[in-house]
Amino acid sequence: MSYPLGGGVCSWMLQYPLGLRALGHNVFWIELMKSCGDPARDGEIANDFFARIAPYGLAPQSAVLVFEDLDVQDINRAQVYGRPLQTILDIAQGADLLWNMACSIRQPLLAKFVHRVLIDVDPGHLQITATQFEMGVKDHHVHLSVGANLSHPDCGAPTLGLRWHPFLPFVYLPMWEVAPDPGPEAPFSSITQWTWEELSYHGRVLSVSKREAYLRYVDLPAHTGRAFELAAFIGDKDPAHDREALRNGGWRVVDPHKVANTPEAYRAYLRASRAEILCPKPIFRELNTGWFSDRSVCYMALGRPVVAEDTGFGDAVPTGRGVLKFRDSDEAQAAVAEIDRDYSLHSRWARALACDLFNSDRQLNAMLAAC
Repeated sequence: MSYPLGGGVCSWMLQYPLGLRALGHNVFWIELMKSCGDPARDGEIANDFFARIAPYGLAPQSAVLVFEDLDVQDINRAQVYGRPLQTILDIAQGADLLWNMACSIRQPLLAKFVHRVLIDVDPGHLQITATQFEMGVKDHHVHLSVGANLSHPDCGAPTLGLRWHPFLPFVYLPMWEVAPDPGPEAPFSSITQWTWEELSYHGRVLSVSKREAYLRYVDLPAHTGRAFELAAFIGDKDPAHDREALRNGGWRVVDPHKVANTPEAYRAYLRASRAEILCPKPIFRELNTGWFSDRSVCYMALGRPVVAEDTGFGDAVPTGRGVLKFRDSDEAQAAVAEIDRDYSLHSRWARALACDLFNSDRQLNAMLAAC
């Protein structure tokens, strides 16, 4: 809701209610929004949210809560769209579980739910931020994280004294039918934000910038002699001339708000790619969190292999066929060459892993069991 042009974000969120519904669960989606100060415009944005999820049959089981301040969520002061306030309160009291994405639901609204589960998809980033700001992390009964290594001694992320149950990102397979090979001229691609953000922790400066991540491999197209494309929201100002640097390195740069601004456009963009080139936030690699991307498993479900910088995910995600990991430019070049050398093999394995390891039935059942 806070990012209406983010087709990938919306697509990621859809995997949860669609997957849970397929398992036989009743799901209610509560979307939060900060008021823009214009009630009429707030209503337009809320109605756009309902329109986006209506094709999936989810609009009747959803509501939008608009707050003046998302850090203080008093539902009695919220503008409510979709369902009556009392209905939402009844659902909160009667729900078996609240799955709270990245601490988005805060107090006092959070306390309305009897059984509260935190879903962490930014391992290390979320935990370090929680050491500096009150986010209500400990107001949950169960903590789930896509960081496969959070409980390992070689992971540098703080656990906050909590037990973090690992899970893998997943796909609701009916949304992701395998697609034909787009051919060797199709680019290795990905979609990303472009930020400069850093965190300080115990004397270390940790980057959470995808900008820094991809600029480490700016010369990869020139070294491999093949097409690469990045859908990166760099913005109009581009003070460091990053768009020029990428293009000089051989990257095509496109605007994700134009090529992937809905879930349908997002899927089409991934289908048109040969494979994904994934450069994660440096914090995931530097803290050895074991993070793996929800976008990557979407590529894989389409039959698109993934070349991913290693964050320590090797114990949780099989690599070598369908998923190839790298730690430096030489390894990245070798992985790209291997994908192009035997594309059909890696495409089949990518799809097989999506159907087996990363399918929503398997991962959601494991997450529910941990709850």
